[in-house]
Amino acid sequence: MDFLKQKALKFYKKAVESFEKQEFDFVMFFVEQSIQLGLKFLISKRFGEIPKTHNFRILFELAELESFYKENLDTIREIELAYTASRYFDVEYSKEIAEKSISLAKKFLEML
Repeated sequence: MDFLKQKALKFYKKAVESFEKQEFDFVMFFVEQSIQLGLKFLISKRFGEIPKTHNFRILFELAELESFYKENLDTIREIELAYTASRYFDVEYSKEIAEKSISLAKKFLEML
C-alpha cells in the first residue's frame, strides 16, 4: 500500500505549489487529500485494508493518532471542511489558514 504514501506526498507537493501561486482553495483541497491518504496508508499497514470513510476523526482513531487530532483540532476541522467546500462552493481561504494547513500537513507527513 506504499502507493498511498506516495500519493499523499504528491498531494502535499501540489499544496505547496498552489500556495506559491496564492491559490488557497487548492491548497486546502490538496492538504486534505494528502492527510487523508497518509492516514489511510498508516491504517492499511496496520489492518491490511483501506477504510472507505473520509471522516478525519475516525481515520485518526484507526491510525491511533487521537492526540495529534485533538492537539490540532481547529486546523484539522478547517482542512476537513475543505474536502467539500473547496470543490463545490465559492469559498475563499486566507493565506494564514492555508499556511497553517500546509504546516500541519508537513508535521503529519513526517510521521509516515
